[in-house]
Amino acid sequence: MCGPETMRQIDYGASPPPPLGAGHPHVRRTGPHGTLQVAGDPGRRRMSRRHLFRYSGAAGAAAALSLLPAGVAAHAETRGLLAGTVADLTHTLGPDFPYFHPTMDRPLFEDTHSVDADGFFSRNVTLGEHVGTHIDAPAHYVEGGATIEQMPVENLVAPLCVVRIAERAAEDPDTTLTVRDIRAYERRHGRIPEGAFVAMDSGWSARVDVPGAFINEGEDGLFHWPGFSGEAAAFLVEERSIVGAGVDTTGLDAAVAESPDAHQILLPAGLYLVECLNNLHAVPAAGATVVVGAPKYTGGSGGQVRVLACH
Repeated sequence: MCGPETMRQIDYGASPPPPLGAGHPHVRRTGPHGTLQVAGDPGRRRMSRRHLFRYSGAAGAAAALSLLPAGVAAHAETRGLLAGTVADLTHTLGPDFPYFHPTMDRPLFEDTHSVDADGFFSRNVTLGEHVGTHIDAPAHYVEGGATIEQMPVENLVAPLCVVRIAERAAEDPDTTLTVRDIRAYERRHGRIPEGAFVAMDSGWSARVDVPGAFINEGEDGLFHWPGFSGEAAAFLVEERSIVGAGVDTTGLDAAVAESPDAHQILLPAGLYLVECLNNLHAVPAAGATVVVGAPKYTGGSGGQVRVLACH
């Protein structure tokens, strides 16, 4: 615990105190006006609630946060003081979501209890690990590879780099993301940083509600969707040291690929993959942070995820 000699007070005046810092372990409320006592540098100046909210805009909010101890500032950011945009990169998964029928079964949703009959609502959901917006763990392709609960959590929050090939994919559904595409992206947006998550935006998510268009099975029984080339996957592992890769199609490799080279390069290198991403058009090509809400159960080769992009 922090001793009283290390505590300072932030006087928020007579109005009810805001939620800022209320749940932080080094913050406690005292006094009739909800004064906050905050662990930190006793030399920092006192700051009233009026002073805090006198700042405007992201720069002003950052300046205001600089007056707070780091732990409280971090808590304030998560409570929205530094407002930004959060994009949901996840498809809503239901029984009619298009799935790759050669290797998986249709999702099943069964109501088991209702509020009227039982006082609460509940259901059983039966899902393959690789249906809907989902993650592939290394174990998906690597015998003895890391399963879903063993993946390093720090890799699930990463700089997001979106390489766009939608215009080309509209003309050629068998196209792939190439090293040339990555080089062109870097000339415009800068070098892909180490530890990044690289996503392919092929415009494919717009097809999800069009019957047959997302899986795109031809009359000959062959499937057609874009993906990463093996060369691009190798480049991102060897030259850029990324932590993960994603696509807005049903598979990371193009459907017509003779072998799943991108899977076989990225997963053995310890990376994770996310397939069936949504709304990539709504996030900037560079500058966002991706948060992959991966499941945590024993021995999974993958599973459904909620993917958010913050910018």
